[in-house]
Amino acid sequence: MEASDGARCGGITETFGTVEERLLRLEVVVLASALVLSSLVLYGSTQRRSSDRVLRGVMWIAYSLSYVVVTYAVGIIQEGPFHGQTFVLWASALLLIQASAYAAPVHSRRDVEQRKKLLLQHALQTALVLWLILKAIGANTSYRAAIWAFWSLSVLKTAAKIVEMVRSSLPDPSVKVAADQLPHDPATMKGYKYLFHGEEAIQRQLSQQPRSSQDEILMTTATSSALTRTTSSILTATTSSAPAPAKVKGVVTIDQVYRWIDRQAYSDAEKDMAKDFCLAFSLFKLLKRRFYGYTPAEAGSPKSLDLVLTGLIHHAVTGPDAAFRVVEAELAFLYDFFYTRNILPVGVRTYIFIAVVMLSLTMWTAFVGTLGPGYSRPHVGVKDLDRSVTVVLVVITAGLEVCQALAAFSNNWRYVMTVYRCVRDDRPWTKQRHGHLWCWKQSITPPATTYWEQKIGQYVLLHWYDHRPWNVRAWVTLYLVEPRRQGQKKGSRKALPQQVKRAVLASLKASRGELTNGVATMQRHGLSQQLTWACRLPKVTDQILVWHVVTTRFKWISGRGGDTRGDGVDDHRLVARKLSNYCAYLVAFVPEMLPDPSYNAEQIFDTAVRQARVHLDGCRTKADILDRLDKIQSKEENYLEGGSLYERAGSSSIIEKAAVLGGQLMASVPDEARRWKVLAEFWAEFILFLAPSDNVDIHAEMLGAGGEFMTQLWALLSHAGILERTAAATPSAPRT
Repeated sequence: MEASDGARCGGITETFGTVEERLLRLEVVVLASALVLSSLVLYGSTQRRSSDRVLRGVMWIAYSLSYVVVTYAVGIIQEGPFHGQTFVLWASALLLIQASAYAAPVHSRRDVEQRKKLLLQHALQTALVLWLILKAIGANTSYRAAIWAFWSLSVLKTAAKIVEMVRSSLPDPSVKVAADQLPHDPATMKGYKYLFHGEEAIQRQLSQQPRSSQDEILMTTATSSALTRTTSSILTATTSSAPAPAKVKGVVTIDQVYRWIDRQAYSDAEKDMAKDFCLAFSLFKLLKRRFYGYTPAEAGSPKSLDLVLTGLIHHAVTGPDAAFRVVEAELAFLYDFFYTRNILPVGVRTYIFIAVVMLSLTMWTAFVGTLGPGYSRPHVGVKDLDRSVTVVLVVITAGLEVCQALAAFSNNWRYVMTVYRCVRDDRPWTKQRHGHLWCWKQSITPPATTYWEQKIGQYVLLHWYDHRPWNVRAWVTLYLVEPRRQGQKKGSRKALPQQVKRAVLASLKASRGELTNGVATMQRHGLSQQLTWACRLPKVTDQILVWHVVTTRFKWISGRGGDTRGDGVDDHRLVARKLSNYCAYLVAFVPEMLPDPSYNAEQIFDTAVRQARVHLDGCRTKADILDRLDKIQSKEENYLEGGSLYERAGSSSIIEKAAVLGGQLMASVPDEARRWKVLAEFWAEFILFLAPSDNVDIHAEMLGAGGEFMTQLWALLSHAGILERTAAATPSAPRT
């Protein structure tokens, strides 16, 4: 009787068939909205970032349309003869699911601004649903309890999102934290006063200083120098034996955390993982400064370089890849900071309490309110379909709350806040409550979270130079979607092998922070006289493509399909091929991450594609291409007889340069195993040379698009104090 009663109370005169059609439409919309929103909630709870453009596009469309659909459903309930408790329960359940979906991650910084607008719309919807609740008709006690519980929890979640939004718009005090220059030991973090937590306490301490001192700090924080002197005294006093008044209560530094972890009764592997994760949190706060325009005070500091080369790049108990584990965890924090904004530290018990209440309400609503004898159904619509919709909706709502409660156990922000409280209060990780131990021993191992898929893009110029994209999506969207250029073929991302990571770390450690574009490798192998010209090309993009074509050529010549035998030759081949194809991928698809201006890089790539089509015209197989390169090599060597190699290098095409370089490398290093070793060391050195950059926006954007290996290298070098390339390492124009 609810629908007909609502029609009489609202004074709406509608035919039986019209009401039935609107009820069926409402049921379909409610179910569709619940399923779409629940998929967004589950996607956000996985804490996995996907680089799949189709998946990210579908999630973005689903999120944007879900608000429209929910508004449409609430509008049907408001304007139609559906003022009964059943329909208001649907509206309140959708409102709660929508509030949970707000935590689903976005994929670009522009989407964050869109979220703010949608949050305002959600707040207006919350007020509208409250009006529907107050007008609801019916006396079903379980429905009334569920309605108010759903609406109240939605208000709490919306308020939490608003608080996060307001906090994100306020100045972030952690970006002004700097390191001091005390004697140090990277293995124990002794002397590293990197802030772990307590920015607010430092801000309060600074606010007590004279106004003139505050003005000096504000005027000079662009280089962090004055603030370094100011905060150093605070951080040093916090961890020293200074009297209590000199210390700042609530401030915890990373060296304190390391000492606290060493005192815990856990294995060395567990302690190492905990230290890496906590160090990642401190480094995340330091890295944020670059996104706010600050130049880190530790730039060029030997202490910072020692932190990476000795403290991070070492054979830890947990394996030799500690440096990348730290950076990956750090970038996961950075991703959350930029894109999820779901970082309010809510206790696990709060999530568990909410989940238990929701499960209880679900059972009560489903078995007593909906399936019990006191339920009165409308006389229109498909028989018992409204009951099914109600049961499905409340089950989805409760299930999502349980999933979010389970996800809270592996929340990285909760973990660091727990560590902070333990260090601040000087209590062990496994604590006692009311004289009794916990029913289980809580592990100190941090949650296994990551911001990317451990995959990198790959592009092979000799394979895709003749690709001619259709650009259907660009035509359909009236070029709102940027069309693919000639030769651009973006395949699936490939797994990043451990050998590649370790080769890059070994190269960084061997260089001692002196980055070069391959010249050091040539010198180390006695090839400077023959091959240095290929490291002195006009643009870095030229060098990438030339060496990439050479590497591809030797890979095809070797004719070995596998890279998994495990011997040294295969490892070197794997490292060279993966890094070569990845650098070519950056040229083709993410030129903003490279040293050359992106416009110049795009022009060079387009020119290389056109030149490849001319030089390799008629080639259909790898063998054809290799034969053509041999012919180009012979032709170029004839040109070079009696001429200047540097002069010819300035006028020839990418393919011609690569053909000459390949011939010289084969003649200079006839042994295949040693040749692959040279190429592997070259690419490991070269990709480090490419990593430093002031373009922080592209790294932030790519975090939302699944992450890039180059961002990890950029962050690692930033913590080593390497923010730019030395002038001596920068390629110069070809000499005549």
